[in-house]
Amino acid sequence: MQIEDAMVQVVKKRCIVYIDAYNWYHALFKHYPEWKWLNIQTFFEALRPHEQIVAIKMFSAMLEPASPENDAKARQERYFQALKTLPKVSIILGKFQPREVTCRAECKRKYFVDEEKKTDVNMAVEIISDTIGSNCESMCVVSGDSDIQPALEWVVTRYKSIKVAVYVPALAAEQSSRRLDYYRVQGLPVDCRFLPLSDLKNHQFPHNVKLPDNNFVCRPHVWQTHKNAFPV
Repeated sequence: MQIEDAMVQVVKKRCIVYIDAYNWYHALFKHYPEWKWLNIQTFFEALRPHEQIVAIKMFSAMLEPASPENDAKARQERYFQALKTLPKVSIILGKFQPREVTCRAECKRKYFVDEEKKTDVNMAVEIISDTIGSNCESMCVVSGDSDIQPALEWVVTRYKSIKVAVYVPALAAEQSSRRLDYYRVQGLPVDCRFLPLSDLKNHQFPHNVKLPDNNFVCRPHVWQTHKNAFPV
């Protein structure tokens, strides 16, 4: 019996991580390029050591090249190549769609901005699909977007055995203006907290990442780490 009890104790709950990449990019990585070469698999495995991370799903969209001088799309493609070497990571793409807006200044000129589409729906579909399919006992959602709340409410009210945690990405200076109490106020068992940032520096990919075809993808120069680049 003691051996059986010990075996039961070491069985970890299966956890799936869902990342709203556009949301956490604008909240964190846009301000600190030194963090962008992040190995999200080792980061979340360290963040949730008492669970078994079985899948990490990143929801994003491919950038369009704005000009020959802007290589943001090329940098994004490099990072996605590195992420695809991680066995637990999948990238689920939406798209950017141009939306016409009017300048609020006196000129009232019309222009187009790119707006990301499908991310929230893609996340909700995957969350509900994994719930119905009994693919995990725990879910971690990385997003500060309220659009994902209905899907999580659906999970915790119908599948009470599934533990749900929400990590809101926000820099320390922004946290005082962000709310974490939505689920608590609604009486829902969702653990909502800010995403810890201090360990990001410890989970960067190596400078050169070997691809399955034996070629390498290297960290973009503008994403290089600098001394004292990581605020506590």
